[in-house]
Amino acid sequence: MKFFDRALMLAGLIFVSANSLFAQDSVRFQNISFDEAVAKAKKYNKVVFVDVQMATPRPDNLQADKDVFTTDSVVRYFNDHCISIKMNMTTEEGKKFAPHLAMLMYPAYVFYAGNGDQLDFTNAGSVVKDPGILMTKARSSMAVAKVKNDNKRSITFTESNWAAVLAQAKKEHKLVFVDAYTQWCRPCIMMAKDVFTLDIVADFYNKNFINVSLDMEKGEGPALAKKYSVNAYPSFLYINGDGKLVSRDGGYQEADKFIDAGKKAIGN
Repeated sequence: MKFFDRALMLAGLIFVSANSLFAQDSVRFQNISFDEAVAKAKKYNKVVFVDVQMATPRPDNLQADKDVFTTDSVVRYFNDHCISIKMNMTTEEGKKFAPHLAMLMYPAYVFYAGNGDQLDFTNAGSVVKDPGILMTKARSSMAVAKVKNDNKRSITFTESNWAAVLAQAKKEHKLVFVDAYTQWCRPCIMMAKDVFTLDIVADFYNKNFINVSLDMEKGEGPALAKKYSVNAYPSFLYINGDGKLVSRDGGYQEADKFIDAGKKAIGN
């Protein structure tokens, strides 16, 4: 009996150990807040991965948990490079997190840099159909996070009123660059976070323009939107010191295209 009992005990230990090992063979989601996750990502040079859900996970999310987040390559990469958390948007923590979605619909999988900037996103439906999407998004997010870490400057926007801005432009013989945006415009938010914060962009625009960022629904925005026929966001206006529109562009743009728009405005 003693031998039999010991054998049963050993078998039980093996079973428990095997189950424990199996339970760890998945992406580790930490039970911490978004702010704590961002702090850890910054400290350890990682990105934050947020599984944004409603109170009840959808079937695609459950399938991704079962089939994708247990894949060896995904497990290794995410556990090595990401601080992963789940966010229930029906909770108080979810409501606090909502502004970080930058108008993005959910459920979604979202990546963030160590400064809290949104990097990339996808959803469970896409990931279940093509698991490679998740790894592509994770790797691209790590690459963008590195760029953000390496860039320290951003476009400097003046706080002066419109009349003072035109007077300054005239005095300094520069054009005014107007970032015409609205708070509900997702491309506007992403330009501010991902493009205006690049050194190469900041250096060019700070050197060549008097920069103004205007909410087209507040303050002097509505009048200027009417004057310059702004009806899509973001719109980029290049205006001389006399208030004349010299050039215009708009929409989300990568750095090189955005700089080209500025060069076109100043005739280079």
